[in-house]
Amino acid sequence: MSVRMGLLGLTLNVGLSACAGGPTSPATSAVASASPAPSADLTPARTAAATPSNQPSASLAVADDPLLLVELVDVRDGETFTLGELAAEGPLIVETMAIWCSNCRQQQHEVVAAHGLAEFGSVSIDVDPTEVADDLTAYAAREGFDWPFVLADAELASTLRDRFGTGVLNPPGMPKLLVRPDGTVELLPLGDLLAAQEIAAIVGG
Repeated sequence: MSVRMGLLGLTLNVGLSACAGGPTSPATSAVASASPAPSADLTPARTAAATPSNQPSASLAVADDPLLLVELVDVRDGETFTLGELAAEGPLIVETMAIWCSNCRQQQHEVVAAHGLAEFGSVSIDVDPTEVADDLTAYAAREGFDWPFVLADAELASTLRDRFGTGVLNPPGMPKLLVRPDGTVELLPLGDLLAAQEIAAIVGG
């Protein structure tokens, strides 16, 4: 009887010891060590990547500006393009002009020289509604101007006037627009004949 009671007491002591947090079995230890610890930095990384930037992209700026989206036709070869497409390749100087305007011609020759000093594109837009494509093509060839020349229709002329005022349609004032790759468009001071070095500095800035 006493031996049996002693064995019973020993069994109870071992069971209580295990319930109180005693040593675990090898199988229990293996399961515990195989369970991966939660990663603290996975969720923040996903959150940061999914957060949109507050800075507008160049493509969004172009998409919001109808002047940069209007389809233009180069009278020299019939190719169509937009100012936004050209500006995406680098800064762009856009001049409004007329064939009869000697100030325009002088400014355009300064642009030719500026092309040797800086990388930028050029577009000339004829805003005289009485002039025609053949005469504009002959003018560009005669003067040695190799960039796109465009005849402004009533819609383009209206867009320019509404955006920049009537001065942009006055060729002797030598109107010039600077279109930057980020989609911003700036009317340069009217009436200024810019030397090649000044144009190079503007597009380089």
